Amino acid sequence: MNSQGGRALRSGWLTATLIGVVLLAGCGSDPPEKKTSEVGGSIEDQLGFTRKGITAAQAKVENRIAACMKEQGFEYIPADPVAQQAALTGKPNMSDTEFEAQFGYGISTLYGRGNPQSDPNERIRSSLSGPDKTAYEEALTGGNPDQTFFAAVDTGDFSELGGCTKTATDAAFGGTELLTTLQRKLDELDDSILADQRMVRANEAWTDCMRSETGSSYEDAEAIEDEIKTAFAKIIPEPVTPGQVAVEGNYDKPALAALQRKEVDIANKDLACEKKHITPVEDVVRKQKESAFRDQNATLLSTVKPLG
Repeated sequence: MNSQGGRALRSGWLTATLIGVVLLAGCGSDPPEKKTSEVGGSIEDQLGFTRKGITAAQAKVENRIAACMKEQGFEYIPADPVAQQAALTGKPNMSDTEFEAQFGYGISTLYGRGNPQSDPNERIRSSLSGPDKTAYEEALTGGNPDQTFFAAVDTGDFSELGGCTKTATDAAFGGTELLTTLQRKLDELDDSILADQRMVRANEAWTDCMRSETGSSYEDAEAIEDEIKTAFAKIIPEPVTPGQVAVEGNYDKPALAALQRKEVDIANKDLACEKKHITPVEDVVRKQKESAFRDQNATLLSTVKPLG
């Protein structure tokens, strides 16, 4: 499930990062449901897997987590998407194009930009004693703090969610099992698109374009991101999340600044090569593949509640 169209087919990190910075709350009733056949656009558009739809769904999840935690005697503050994005990027409602121009893939470039607005529950966690913190995490995630809603959206695997996070996700999406099945089917669709010989040739042209622009050979955009992640981990070895407040202690700040500049530069070259060589081809291939996908998965698609 992605909100970046063709770009998401080849690269999930930017999508996950953007999702991560809009883990949100908000008021308002659930929007009226629409059947897939009643709206136009791609399958992901129809299902609401757009920035707007994901934002709406995450609003429900955050509010339901807060209600669930309250029932168990804990405070949980639903995140404010506007405050979160402004805290991390300096601008609310930043477009994908603006984000990439300034932050690239969002791997190294958001590090150290966090503040209390980007994680409103950090104050609560830090105030708890050891046993109370354990009980808090048990209620929130089933005792596995790594299995967050952000992690599930990032990987597409919702099967390991627990606690109030699972309860809220089930309620908002119609069941995590359904989400996992849908994600697997959409991944299969993407695989079939990538295997199409027209896309194979388009990706080869992208590789040639990137070699010309950067002097390096990359198999795909994921290879670029892996390279940046590896370099970032050498500078900041502790596990980090997008927007995390900078760790205490010494790290090579000039090296991090250089990596951040490189990330933005190469991400924008990637995007330019993609627009030239991949997007026009994928627009055609995806339309054809999605038509067959709708016929083969009509029952599944009719079961999914559109997100927004």
